[in-house]
Amino acid sequence: MTITQLEYIVALADLQSFSKAADFCCVSQPSLSMQVQKLEDELNMTLFNRKAKPLQPTLEARDILTKARAILNESNSILSLSKGWANQVSGFVSIGVIPTIAPYLMPKFLADFQLKFPELSISISETTTATIKKGIQDGKIDIGILVTPLHDNLVEIPLYYEELFLYSNVWEDNGAKLKSTLDPTKLWLLEEGHCLSSQVNSICNLPSGTFLGNKMTYQTGSMETIVRLADQGFGQTIIPQMFVDYLDPKLKEKVYTLPDPKPVREVALVHSHSYSRKAIIKALELEILAHIPDSWKHAQERNIIPI
Repeated sequence: MTITQLEYIVALADLQSFSKAADFCCVSQPSLSMQVQKLEDELNMTLFNRKAKPLQPTLEARDILTKARAILNESNSILSLSKGWANQVSGFVSIGVIPTIAPYLMPKFLADFQLKFPELSISISETTTATIKKGIQDGKIDIGILVTPLHDNLVEIPLYYEELFLYSNVWEDNGAKLKSTLDPTKLWLLEEGHCLSSQVNSICNLPSGTFLGNKMTYQTGSMETIVRLADQGFGQTIIPQMFVDYLDPKLKEKVYTLPDPKPVREVALVHSHSYSRKAIIKALELEILAHIPDSWKHAQERNIIPI
């Protein structure tokens, strides 16, 4: 069994095609096929259902592939150490960011970060917490910017604590003023799978789901869409503090603080224990913190809402 063979089966599992995997690994298709067959012979196990279209790992292969990804992560970690990459902010890094953070945080620091570290190539994907966690575990994503704690076997480096606010376009029964308290029957949530939606469920003790009363469901991961729906539909939603800065001044008049203890979410850098590019992690941490208010950086007496 070789590292190369493990790289080949992981590429096959990801790309679901012998030709695509061969191109990705920069080898000929017959060479890749031969090495995969040798590994299967050694393990006395069929790893891929070649009749399936697209190509699929067998049930027996799934544990093998999980171990192969872990071994490749450790191998890359050793390579990084041997080349001194652990102390360099250069090369390549892939970052996953959830949609309720990415549009508001990334523009604050990314341009300065690129200017400071021009030799670092950065790939950023905006997706859900579950996808980022799996990407980190599979070695496809190096660092996540997520709401924590995750309670997973991943390294979490807390960055800041962001207050959650109520956006309300619900009027009091007498119609005299907007309702500044939370009304769960008027609440719009992000679709399931987004951590902010789960946190709102925790705040309000609600079941999972995206709803307005019990009459309508609208699946979206966009904070802007949810606020517009709440505004036009005379509803409410929960928004993070950084998003408030991007609201139109007229919409800001409909933002209210929630009752004490005010709920906050913890935002952190997340990576695997095997990721050895510590200089990149530290540089990213310091650059983000340089663009965050000091009052957000301390956990004391915070009502941190679980995911």
